[in-house]
Amino acid sequence: MIRFKLDNESTELLDRITNIYNFKRDTITGRIALALSINKGKFFHDNENSLSQNGREYTPTSNIFGRLVNDTDNYVLYKTMFDQHYTKELSENEFIKLYKLHLRDGLNHWINELEKGDITKGDHISLLLKPIKNGLTLRSNSVKLNNGNVQMNSMKEITSLLSFELGRTDSGEKIEIKINDLREFDNRNMAIAGMAGSGKTQLIKDILYQISKNTNNDLKFIFFDYKGEGNPLQLKPFLDATKCEFIDIVNDNGVKFNPFLSISLDERQRPFSIKAFVDTIATFVPSVGVAQKNILTNVITDLFDRKNGSYPTINELFIAIEEYYEENNRRPDTLFAGIQDLTTNIFNCDQNNPNILYKSLYLNLPSALSDTLRQLVVFLLLRYFNTYFSSTNDCEPVDHIFPLRYVIVIDEAHIYLKNKNARKALEELLRLLRSKGVIIVMLSQGVEDYKTKDFDFASQVKLPICLNVQNKDYKAISNFVGTPSSKYKLETEIKKLESGKGLINIGEPKIIVLRQWWKTIKEENK
Repeated sequence: MIRFKLDNESTELLDRITNIYNFKRDTITGRIALALSINKGKFFHDNENSLSQNGREYTPTSNIFGRLVNDTDNYVLYKTMFDQHYTKELSENEFIKLYKLHLRDGLNHWINELEKGDITKGDHISLLLKPIKNGLTLRSNSVKLNNGNVQMNSMKEITSLLSFELGRTDSGEKIEIKINDLREFDNRNMAIAGMAGSGKTQLIKDILYQISKNTNNDLKFIFFDYKGEGNPLQLKPFLDATKCEFIDIVNDNGVKFNPFLSISLDERQRPFSIKAFVDTIATFVPSVGVAQKNILTNVITDLFDRKNGSYPTINELFIAIEEYYEENNRRPDTLFAGIQDLTTNIFNCDQNNPNILYKSLYLNLPSALSDTLRQLVVFLLLRYFNTYFSSTNDCEPVDHIFPLRYVIVIDEAHIYLKNKNARKALEELLRLLRSKGVIIVMLSQGVEDYKTKDFDFASQVKLPICLNVQNKDYKAISNFVGTPSSKYKLETEIKKLESGKGLINIGEPKIIVLRQWWKTIKEENK
């Protein structure tokens, strides 16, 4: 076991704070101070000077680390915590040096906060209850969303039957989809699989056009173009026909949206929604560990506390992160860079930005942005949609018609389906929003993308459409479109797949000549 001496300043602070709280032992004060320093993300560098050894000495019998399991000293737990915080295995001497530095940092932070408050009013107790409360809420594995109803405002609910045409069979039979007829579909999620040039983008544009036309543009949508190849001039006929706004993240100085809107202003629910927000950042920004997540959580929590009932902006977050890293002598890392990227013409808004759900939006994510940023933008928006719609009433069917509120189109879905944490978020989206009148459409290159080892996305989709795919394996396609009434019939239809044609399994497997937006607009302009 270890033996070491503190510096005189730390010893005096230990005694002073111990007397304020009337703790039985100064070691209790020391453990709390250490937790305060680690929790706020303080980081000391290798060239940091060691503290003097002119204070109190602690020996193996001092119980400085406490005892928890089998009445054994917690030194191993603290050593492991420091190893994780500094992402390396520390020697005993390194650990002792860093322990003393963090101890004094925590004591200084603690006494400074105490001097701001009024001990006679119990402010010293409230000071400790806040990190305890945050620590407990961080242990929750679930996100609690807002209770109560959110007013739909200008978002209209489509309560009439909505149908659109997918295409026609070789014999000329029109394939019409009654997407919100509960007698045909018990959920409205769609998946389209097809390799480049198969016609899937032209098909979904045509579907969106029909949806907009048949609802008088009242059913709004968002189209996430991950490839970022959208050209506003080429897209103009589609944008005009659907009354859709085109935004190129790079060339239009970002999207008017505040990603903090997914965080609840209700103090009882805020810790859970902050955790979900931080988890989303950590999913896509590389090498964000537990310590960095705690830093981000604490910075965001303090931001909301300072705003006192209103939303901070993403730019204010970066300013707060900058200040935090400077105050705590931390070098910029992946978390710092990720937050900095988000504030560089990605989210262009103030706290009163217009709600993006009240208009149709084509969001172009060009390759000039990193994969990390493109994926993060999509999922921060999806996080907001999830929070928003989950806090609304479930849609109530009238007779056999299920009301509709919104359409989300996720292009290049295989990019997200390869990411384990992103898959979990998509799974949650599919499950939670099916009762909220939201149609989710995923476009991917192959049928195998929709079945992962931990989740079968095809099971959450009631309208799978298989276009020309590279892998025409019978088992993979049948898993996607559903078990056919006749294996021979499905095998026969699979052989007919080619560009511009699709395979569905409604009643029985059948090949259809797909509607394509470019053909539709050409015919309508004759």
